[in-house]
Amino acid sequence: MKDIKLVDKDINLDLVEGTDEVVQSGTIILSTRRGEFDLVPELGTDRSSLLGKRFSKDIAASDIYDALSQDDRFNNIHTTVVEDRNSRSATIHLTATVKEQQVEMEVDYA
Repeated sequence: MKDIKLVDKDINLDLVEGTDEVVQSGTIILSTRRGEFDLVPELGTDRSSLLGKRFSKDIAASDIYDALSQDDRFNNIHTTVVEDRNSRSATIHLTATVKEQQVEMEVDYA
């Protein structure tokens, strides 16, 4: 599969493919609020457990797994959730297997 390459969330007229395209797809899923994209309302991540007073690393990790299950190219997903209560933000570090390669991703939620 091929897609337009995004660099720092800007469109670059290069194409991205292979493992890099899968990682970009996952980053888009994790960066999009579920229901935010009208054409595909089921796309994205439910962020309600990521940013709130009753933050739970287990529930946040479950929501990340749920979001990435929208793309069946991700396997063996492992997450680490780092919460910053002072800034009311969270950073998700994750590793997954994509096409038999280990990939790493990081997404910030504020």
